[in-house]
Amino acid sequence: MGNEFCCGGNLRRLQYAILINMDDDATITNEKYNKYFKTNNSIEGVKEIIKNNEFYINGFPIPGTEEEFLRKTPEGFEINKKKWLTKVNREYIVNRQKEKFKNYDDATFKLATSFNSGLEIRLFDLDEDNYTDHIELYYVEAVIINEIKTNNDRTLTIYKSNINENDLWENDGKIYDGDNFTKQSKEKIYEYNFNKKIKKGDLALFSFRPEGWVIEKGKAIKGILIDGSDHEFYQIGALKFQDAMRFSRDNIIISNRCGEYYNVHKYFNFLNNREGLNVNLWFINSYDENRFGAPCAFTSGQNAKKFLAKAIDLSKEKLNSVVVSDDGNVEKGIKYVNQNDYDSFEKAILRAENVFNRYLSNEVIDFNLYLLYFANAGSNNDIGAKFAGFNYEGFDNQIKVN
Repeated sequence: MGNEFCCGGNLRRLQYAILINMDDDATITNEKYNKYFKTNNSIEGVKEIIKNNEFYINGFPIPGTEEEFLRKTPEGFEINKKKWLTKVNREYIVNRQKEKFKNYDDATFKLATSFNSGLEIRLFDLDEDNYTDHIELYYVEAVIINEIKTNNDRTLTIYKSNINENDLWENDGKIYDGDNFTKQSKEKIYEYNFNKKIKKGDLALFSFRPEGWVIEKGKAIKGILIDGSDHEFYQIGALKFQDAMRFSRDNIIISNRCGEYYNVHKYFNFLNNREGLNVNLWFINSYDENRFGAPCAFTSGQNAKKFLAKAIDLSKEKLNSVVVSDDGNVEKGIKYVNQNDYDSFEKAILRAENVFNRYLSNEVIDFNLYLLYFANAGSNNDIGAKFAGFNYEGFDNQIKVN
């Protein structure tokens, strides 16, 4: 595949870049990659590379032995400033799943081979014997940029969109799962580690490396959202893109995560719209510009308010299509709801209108479209929403017909 800089700036031969479980690629230990290792066995090859301190994650080598681990990273091996390998009493705890191992080599092998779909692993041949002897895994996470601030010390600080707590109701759930890039987290980024092409509303890919926080711009495909299926695929125009299971979207606002966004647009019949309202689907970059890593999020850009306006109009039509009756004493075939349900749905529409008339980020607009979706459809059939704690019965489920 050509050459690339790695391992302290040395130019070495890149043998292959694996996009984990995307397209025809698999996990690094799949037998299809046996040919890249001197032992003709990818499992044994990866284990040997770890022992030789040549398996790097975001520029940091996994300590090859237990002694090195305790000497170099006694508090734990970190990825993006989060601990991914720690020793507690006599056991090693690995990954966010908190898997436990007695043996250090087993723990590091698990760490190196259990990363989420859509991330990229690059295999290098340092000694030019045509076999892999150095591996780089890039664990990037995604965030949508709401603000870029230049500090007095010539560093940058970026912030993601925030939802005012006063705008949330009791039945609203968790907005983010991650705590990066808030007013409290205070990550500072050196200017040379920040892609200057990034602007407000773009999706950025972040990772912590030896040189500090590195912020890259994601790859965007712009077009009309045609079709999709949560956890399976999304289609923009004529192009279909595979979803990536368990890719970390913790610092993406819940309403812009791929599955949630798609469900909202499907419900309001925005798919394949005739008005030409485009969306952006953002991806992890790949060494091969013709390939796509994990799809990270959707953004609506300047069309966010247009989508919300259409949803408000549809919701008003629905509200006006019913009568109010607390006892069901209406003519046959007439749709009705009780007064409390009517008032609650009307209040949800007013909340959306209030947001529409304020100057807010496009992501906050998308979030309120998400809330209006729940006010209509309810949250019980949405796994992501239930997990986050949203609890809406939905006006659709409250409407009765005599």
